[in-house]
Amino acid sequence: MEEAAKGVANTALNLVVKTAITAITNEIGLILGVQEELFFIKEELEMMQAFLQAASTQKVKGVVVTTWIKQVQELAFDVEDCLQEASVHLMKKPWLPVMCSVKKRDNIARKIRVLKTRIEDVSKRNLRYKLIHTENGGHIYDESASTKSIANVEALLVGLDEPKRKLVELILKEDGETRSDISSRNGWSWKDHSCQRDDLSSVSEWDKIKDVLPMVNGSRIIVTTRLRPLAESISHPSDNIYEIKELSENDAFDLFFKAVYKTPNYRLVIEHTKKKDDPRDKSKCDMKYGTSSSEIIEQDSEVKKERITITKDMKIQADLIIESCGRLPLAIVTIGSYLATKPKTSVEWKTMHEQLSSELANNPNLGTVKNVLTSSYDGMPYHLKPCLLYLSVFHNHKEIRRSRIIRRWMADGYVMEGRKKTAEEVGKSNFYDIMGRNLIQPSQMDTIVNGDVKRCNIHDMMYELILAKAVDENIVSLLEDENLITMTDKVRHLVIAGGPCTGDNILERVKLSHMRSLSIFGEVGDYLRYPRMKLVRVLDLEGTLNLNDRDLRSIGKLRHLKYLGLRGTKITKLPDSLGKLSELETLDIRNTAVVRLPTGLTKLQKLSYLRAGSDDYFYHPTPMRDTFNRIDWDNQLNLGDNFVSCGVRLLTLLFCVIPILPCYILEKFEESKVDRFSGGVRAPQGIGELRSLKILGIIDIGRSKDLAKEIQNLTNLSKLAVTGFTRENGKTIAEVIDGLKHLKSLVLKAKDESGLGCCLDSISSPPKYLKSLKLHSPLGKLPNWISSLENLEKIHFKCTYLTGGIEVIEKLPNLKILYMLVNSFLAGVEELRFREGTFPMLEVMNLEELLTLESVSIEETALKRLEQLKISKCWSIKENGVSGLDFLVQLKEMEVVYKDTNLVKNIQEQLKKLPKNPVLRLIKI
Repeated sequence: MEEAAKGVANTALNLVVKTAITAITNEIGLILGVQEELFFIKEELEMMQAFLQAASTQKVKGVVVTTWIKQVQELAFDVEDCLQEASVHLMKKPWLPVMCSVKKRDNIARKIRVLKTRIEDVSKRNLRYKLIHTENGGHIYDESASTKSIANVEALLVGLDEPKRKLVELILKEDGETRSDISSRNGWSWKDHSCQRDDLSSVSEWDKIKDVLPMVNGSRIIVTTRLRPLAESISHPSDNIYEIKELSENDAFDLFFKAVYKTPNYRLVIEHTKKKDDPRDKSKCDMKYGTSSSEIIEQDSEVKKERITITKDMKIQADLIIESCGRLPLAIVTIGSYLATKPKTSVEWKTMHEQLSSELANNPNLGTVKNVLTSSYDGMPYHLKPCLLYLSVFHNHKEIRRSRIIRRWMADGYVMEGRKKTAEEVGKSNFYDIMGRNLIQPSQMDTIVNGDVKRCNIHDMMYELILAKAVDENIVSLLEDENLITMTDKVRHLVIAGGPCTGDNILERVKLSHMRSLSIFGEVGDYLRYPRMKLVRVLDLEGTLNLNDRDLRSIGKLRHLKYLGLRGTKITKLPDSLGKLSELETLDIRNTAVVRLPTGLTKLQKLSYLRAGSDDYFYHPTPMRDTFNRIDWDNQLNLGDNFVSCGVRLLTLLFCVIPILPCYILEKFEESKVDRFSGGVRAPQGIGELRSLKILGIIDIGRSKDLAKEIQNLTNLSKLAVTGFTRENGKTIAEVIDGLKHLKSLVLKAKDESGLGCCLDSISSPPKYLKSLKLHSPLGKLPNWISSLENLEKIHFKCTYLTGGIEVIEKLPNLKILYMLVNSFLAGVEELRFREGTFPMLEVMNLEELLTLESVSIEETALKRLEQLKISKCWSIKENGVSGLDFLVQLKEMEVVYKDTNLVKNIQEQLKKLPKNPVLRLIKI
């Protein structure tokens, strides 16, 4: 816990030192008459940073040290609050310091002097109690929790046949190379010319090992490590690494019941209680309908088996517990062994699943799992720990975008630019470092090439661990289902989950004025209390329910806001007050109904990340349209009743409708100027002034040439997505692309049939650093210059109606991902032929909804690195239309969405010839 506190405090100090420097630079101290105090505060906080780094190096521990570190952390936050408050009041306009009230300035100056006194006291406290020395201390090694074994588990081992086979295969390879494999041995052990070492933690430790162990012919060194990058750095060649995977669904289920019922051999009977006349949910045993039926699961063993009977509800709860354990053997065995001491009921198992987090924290019987997780956390460098703890703000902790994590780290000051790296590059490095330690996992929904992970998941138990630590360190406060979990009344990062709060006093008990970020999962309710949260830097409302345009009207009060996440909400318009957010760096309105950006957006000079529009059509009615849609016109205009009541109803309707009719007509007029089906948003004039923009899209250019020319001024763009352009301004778009020399990702979607072709044919100087190209409009023929893009890694075709083959791209040296989606080819293209030696680096290929395609032929040495292949809804492919699959020696998995069973049989026969036994997923429509 001390290491976590050091990391958090250091992060706070980093940010406040930067804020103090900004305050000094902007002469806030001079205006307030406290310039000397600010210099002292800055320099003293830098000394505290040095002390914290020394404490981390020496692994100084103790209750007193932890208390002092928390005092430093709280002090840093208070200093930053005060300086941010000063900047709000003094830096709004150039002339405002003269007009600012003397009373307010004196109050801020007095706070700064008080903080200076507090800093002096905290510094003296360190010296007085001799808490931290600056001398370099030796490295202290703690015994790893992974070396502590669980007794009597031999009978519980499952799913080891394949891992053992692969490990033996690695060890017996006749190449004389040093091995770095995953092994289950603990400590050092020797056998002939092999030795094993458990839980290697660093390259320096490895260097010490290999220096004292001479490598002779046939010798083997086998080590285990939790760090994938470390394994890659010491293993030569890299395929000498064996990575332990989670258990299969069946093996995990088997292990759980062995642990719960303390028997290695069993016969499981699952009882289903159902209504006599209910024909649904027919059992796997195909028994007749009645009050109960049973499903029998047996092990493949001839020994006598113990009969175990459970209910269907128990089976459901067992599945939930197993998934919460991530199918990790240690977690399953530990929790299963604990449940063995409890009544075997669905209620008991449900309680365990629902209270898993509190059980891990407080139940000594589950200490082994907690110790292993804590050991993984404790082994991290202290600068990474705050970044990991910050992930506790993602309450759903599944399918989290990497960009969302990094942009939030940046906005909240958890990563900053270094001497040679931007803040984003530092954040990306930290993300992969945490993933390399297996503390977060890549999403299984991602297509991962070259380790480029776009989304990640946090294991349930790891999330509960970091949430508990984050709450304990006063990083995060959680309001869930009207229960507020916090260790302080000064909320810094507030996470709200569940439904709207019915108790008005829950948030009144805490001080929201110190809040840095607000993350809401579920319904928004009345949580957006802007006057009380003026220091908020991150407002993340992604995917929230019931958020409407009115909820954002006062967002301009959040003058320090750097990150605004509204992705996937039902908003239709951004408020004009958005232009007051001068610190805003990230604006994410993807997959909303916003089709026009406000004029005030052009004032946001620090905006670097603007994501808008959608790949699919999203429609949410505007407020006025929604109001009109709610009126029951048939009932209101029904003249069948008596004349008096009809007249009264008609007059009432007119009085209600007439005041809002002009707004409705204006909305209709604005909508008429926007193509809602383009997938993009209209940008205001002046967007070319946002020189900090690095990511921009999807922008609906329309027929405008001026808007296209403005984009040409955004020379720092690395990602650009434009839509809606035509033949008339296609050449202008080409000129824009020619001028964007740093472009790495480009998405183009024209409005008419010739717009994209006109644009691509007019490009004379294609961006040489381009890595991703997505073309989503009729094109006919690919331009020749695409073959010159040596850095291109990903191509998407959709609705391009190509008239010929794909020879232009088949020799690209770094192309790794190729998607050819619906209507990529014209009706006359019936064959895709991959010639010898083509697509040498391609790893992923997706052929989807190519409705006229009849055959796919792969020649020898083509697609020699292909690992993933998907053929989906290509209904015209003939029975023997797919050939050459047996040449794909690197293929790992293939997915086929099909109608013709004979086609699948042909594919299966070819895949049987491959050495790596690729996984085949079949989906019949």
